[in-house]
Amino acid sequence: MTELAKSTEKTGQPGHVAKRLFFLGVVVLQIALLRYVSTLRYMPLRDSAALLDQIAALLPAAVKASLLTGGVAIAVRLARTDKQTRWAQVAEHRPSHRVLTLNFVCFLVLGGFFVLARQAGAADGPGWLTLGLRLSPVLWVGLLASWAGFVAPVSAWRQALFSNYLLLLIFFLISFVSFHSLDAELAGRMGVVLIGPTLFLSSWIYSLTGETVSVVGYSPEGNPIFGSGEFFGQIGPACSGYEGMILSAVFLGIFFYLEPTKLSVPRKALVIVLACVAIFLLNALRLAMLTYIGVHFSPEIAQEGFHTNFGLVAVIVVVITAVASTRAVAAPSPPDKDVRFQNFEEGAPRLLLPLIYLIGSSLLCGLVSGKFFWLYPLPIIAAAAGLYQIRDELRSLRLELTPTTFLLASATLLAWVQLVPSDATESDVFQGTLFSAPFPLIILWLIFRLFGAAVIVPVVEELAFRGAFTDFLQAALRRYWMDQAARMGAMVAVAVLFGVVHSNFLAGTIAGLAFGVARWRRNELGDAIVCHGLTNLMLAFYILVSGNWSYWI
Repeated sequence: MTELAKSTEKTGQPGHVAKRLFFLGVVVLQIALLRYVSTLRYMPLRDSAALLDQIAALLPAAVKASLLTGGVAIAVRLARTDKQTRWAQVAEHRPSHRVLTLNFVCFLVLGGFFVLARQAGAADGPGWLTLGLRLSPVLWVGLLASWAGFVAPVSAWRQALFSNYLLLLIFFLISFVSFHSLDAELAGRMGVVLIGPTLFLSSWIYSLTGETVSVVGYSPEGNPIFGSGEFFGQIGPACSGYEGMILSAVFLGIFFYLEPTKLSVPRKALVIVLACVAIFLLNALRLAMLTYIGVHFSPEIAQEGFHTNFGLVAVIVVVITAVASTRAVAAPSPPDKDVRFQNFEEGAPRLLLPLIYLIGSSLLCGLVSGKFFWLYPLPIIAAAAGLYQIRDELRSLRLELTPTTFLLASATLLAWVQLVPSDATESDVFQGTLFSAPFPLIILWLIFRLFGAAVIVPVVEELAFRGAFTDFLQAALRRYWMDQAARMGAMVAVAVLFGVVHSNFLAGTIAGLAFGVARWRRNELGDAIVCHGLTNLMLAFYILVSGNWSYWI
């Protein structure tokens, strides 16, 4: 019997399965126990100025992100291993005595620390609690390492991490920020450090106009109140620009992963650092310009338009500049025989052009708009121009209303109305602003709003989401999954992305799934466009009849 046959035979033995389940149960039980006894979650010492205490305050999010990233790492490793040996590598692994000892010690010490801290209350931060808090990162690292040792040998982890470090780093950053942002106080800590330098630089930029701007006080939450003349605003931690820095780092990390270049890893890291520095400088410029617009032009435009849109514009400009500069100095590495997305159609990225025109023009128009988006027709015209540019690709679309698309559109409308509550106050303000305008302007705006919602936006969004993005993911997943599984995985992933870019995540995800199913049924992108357009058209009639204008805000 060959070694491969022996390993495959061993993998199926009940003893190996029982051992895997036992160690998995130990990990789950330890996580549950630590979560139960660690109700303090380092909260009593968050106000400490000690650097180690600040690091410890980040541990809950870091531990959760590490667990998720570890799961992704082993999943990617198994997916890229030969099907006959992928489970044998994990199933035959037995944790060493060192791993068991490390787990036992770290779990007992860390659990004991939490139990004692819970009993003591730790309102004043006694000395032993401070010491335990500062040692806890080491204990967490040891515990996470022992859990990893339960799952797979060190060699498997090393290969999984080193061969996919960019993908895993991006996933860790996204999950860390997600968990971190669930706690507003912790999320604010990332911005507190940057607020002082940002306001100092912003004040210097504003002084170039010959005027002065300053901090005149602090809000009850401790945020500085910054401004000049009669225009002042509260500067929260998010105004420090740390969110833009994280987004830039994530997008550039994705770029470096999808398009390998001849740049070394340190130089890639330098590009990301320079992008973050650029975001910091642009954010200081944003605060100075925001104040100037509020003082000399319109406080409404400054607060509702410029403040909301400039940050995202800055991220887009910085990322595009970094990508273009990287391509200019380092040509992409020649593809090897293992092409990443060999089944991905070369023309599919052109389907993104109308969406780029729509988003770009919306952001630029938003910079000079107030609470009511009077310039809405301009992004619709820009998106229509993008559709005209790719008119050759559109000729192959089959637009046909079927009973399935009608039912999916009706269900999506009901789900949207149920999940997205109407705001009566916002609707009254919207109606009052719209109908106070001259009658021709009202009619013109409503025509563009209806045409955009029912025709342009559905075509643009479906070309991108159920078109380019779905094809891209299908081509990637076909390397590891069967065709039907790849199609389903791409549909679900794109639906989640569709939910992320909408104001209501759950409603957006459900709508994305419905439109994905519409395409899945006959593999016709036109069905998804019809379903999306019909949904928006019925929602528009619902808005006009009921007066719930907040759905258009």
